[in-house]
Amino acid sequence: MTLPERSTVPETHRPSQRLGHIRELDGVRGIAAIMVFFHHVCFTSIDPVGWPSPVLLLRNLSAAGSDGVDLFFVLSGFLITSLLMGARRERSYYRDFYWKRALRILPLYVVCLLGVLFFLPGSGAYVLLSALFISNFAHLFHVASDGPFWTLAIEEQFYLVWPTVVRRRSTAQLRRWAIAIGASAFLLRLVAACFGHYDYYFTFLHCDGLALGAFLACWYLQRDAVSATLRRENRLIAICMILGAGLVAIPAPLHPRAFAFFAAFHQTGITIVCGSVVAFLIANSGKRSLAFLRSPLLTFFGLISYAMYMVHLYVMRAYDHFHGALMPGDLSAYTVRFFVVLGITIAACLFSRYLIELPAISLRRFVLSKPAETDPGLNG
Repeated sequence: MTLPERSTVPETHRPSQRLGHIRELDGVRGIAAIMVFFHHVCFTSIDPVGWPSPVLLLRNLSAAGSDGVDLFFVLSGFLITSLLMGARRERSYYRDFYWKRALRILPLYVVCLLGVLFFLPGSGAYVLLSALFISNFAHLFHVASDGPFWTLAIEEQFYLVWPTVVRRRSTAQLRRWAIAIGASAFLLRLVAACFGHYDYYFTFLHCDGLALGAFLACWYLQRDAVSATLRRENRLIAICMILGAGLVAIPAPLHPRAFAFFAAFHQTGITIVCGSVVAFLIANSGKRSLAFLRSPLLTFFGLISYAMYMVHLYVMRAYDHFHGALMPGDLSAYTVRFFVVLGITIAACLFSRYLIELPAISLRRFVLSKPAETDPGLNG
C-alpha cells in the first residue's frame, strides 16, 4: 500500500486554525504496517499445533492484522482525495498527479517484481498481471496470487477513475459519490454472497475503504472545528464505531452459504471501524491523549510503511527457505525468526527509502509543471 508520506491538506482549502500535517495519521499508518507484519509472521505462517499458549495467544491476536490493509485504504482515500481537491483547478492536474503516483510507487514496485520473477520459479504470469496492476484478478486467469500486489492493483484501478470525478464535481457532489461507491461495494458483496463468493480481491468488492476515506476528505474540508461541533462529531463517530464493531462481532456461522453473508457484513464492519478511527484522529488531532500516535517509533514505521508492506513477506519466506520450517514448541527458534525477519525488513526498508524511493522522488523537479509540495518526505 502506498500513501502520501505526510498528511497534507492544501492551504487554499483549509481553515487557518487547522494543522496541515496530521501527525496522528503517520502513527496510525505505522500501526497498520505493523499489523500486517504480525499477521504474516505470527499467524498465516504458523501452524497452531504444538505451540504453547503465549504463542497461540499472539497468533490469535495477529489474525486481525489483515485489517491493516483496510486501514491503509481509508488513509489513502482521505489523503489522496485531499490532495486532489486542492489541485483540481490546476491546468496540470492530471499530469502532476500521475507523475507523483508513478515516482512514488513504481521504483520499489518494479524492484519487487523483478525479485519475484528471478527468485520464485513459475511466477512469470503473476508478475505480468502485477505489472499491469490487475493481479487482484489473477484467479480469473488461473494464476496463483503470491504477494502484496493485489492491494496496489485495487488502489491504482480506483485512481484511474477517481481523479476525474474529483475534478468535475463539487465537494457536496463528491460526498454523494463516495457514499454511493461505498454502498454499492456493500450491496455487491451481498450479491456475491448469494453465489457463495466472499474473496474480496475484486476492486468493486473492496473499494469502500477508499470511498470512505474520500468522504472523510470532503468532511474535513468543510467542517468547523468549534467545541460544540466537535462534541457532535465525536458522538457520531462513536455511534459509527459501535455499529462497525457490532458487525465485526457477529459470530461466524458453520454453513458455507451463510458464511458468505457473514463475510460481507464483517468486511463492512471492518471498513466502518477503520473509517471511524481515522475520523476520530482527524477531529481530535493534537490532543494529549493521542500523543502516542505522534511518537518517533510509530511515525518511523509510518515513514517506511510502503516498503515494509512490500518486502516483509519475501524476507520471511527467504528466512524460512534457508532455515527450514519451525518445529512446534521451539520458542527459541520462534523468537529468533521473528526478530531476524523484523530486523532485515527494517534494514531493507531503509535501503529502499534512501537508495530507491527518495532518489526517485527527487526527479519530480524535472517532470512536474509546478514546484512539489514543501515536504522532505514522500508525498502522494
